Amino acid sequence: MTGIVYHKIRRTGWRRKHHTYLVDVGNAIEVPLMEVSKLFENCILDPPYPKIRYFEIEIDEQREGKNKTALFQNIFPVHAKREPDWHFLIFRIKRGSWTITDRIHFPTDTGEAQWLYTDDFNLLFLSAGGRHDLDMLVNLITGKLNVIAQSFVAGDPIPSEFDNQISCRNAIDTLFSEGVDRAFRDSVIYQGYGLIESDKLRKDSESPIGAEICSHHGRARVSPERIAELHVDINDIEDLRELSWLSN
Repeated sequence: MTGIVYHKIRRTGWRRKHHTYLVDVGNAIEVPLMEVSKLFENCILDPPYPKIRYFEIEIDEQREGKNKTALFQNIFPVHAKREPDWHFLIFRIKRGSWTITDRIHFPTDTGEAQWLYTDDFNLLFLSAGGRHDLDMLVNLITGKLNVIAQSFVAGDPIPSEFDNQISCRNAIDTLFSEGVDRAFRDSVIYQGYGLIESDKLRKDSESPIGAEICSHHGRARVSPERIAELHVDINDIEDLRELSWLSN
């Protein structure tokens, strides 16, 4: 079960505080990493991945008048250790402090490596409009972290937001793998308004005027019934009833 090990506060301005939480997820879990690149597409890094039990959460708290707003900043998988307690005889006079020895967040040749689920927490914060107070935001973040950790412990990790983006991208690539015409050939609007011809069939048939403009698209052959619906009576056009102005 996820629990907060410590909470530190540092004032960074007259109306601003920086909060740091060290969170224990109960078990060491694998933390997959991704590369956020400035030059290329983001990608998931190859294993092996480090196993981490502790996470550091950073939140800024802004005060405006009587209102306080919590702003999520970042989350890092970390290695942490606790110093021994201080004892005098049989009495403990001071509890040992916690120290973060390593953050799993480092530069790469083209960007930086971060935890695969980092963007999940950014979206969690943004989805509510950024109007949380500190306690509510901490509860949301630790709750989300607990769900992710428990899924790894169970051996069935939940997909990250980046995994979902890749799945959507692959689905779109598959849909358009044979071109736009093939992708929409079975759609209702194409079935109802015409037959989409391939480029080969169009070359064998008589080309309409201005076909060069649409040379990269299929041509819709509209049925006579649809043409009848689009028929316009010239007598209904006001400017064509009197054509004497043409001789002027």
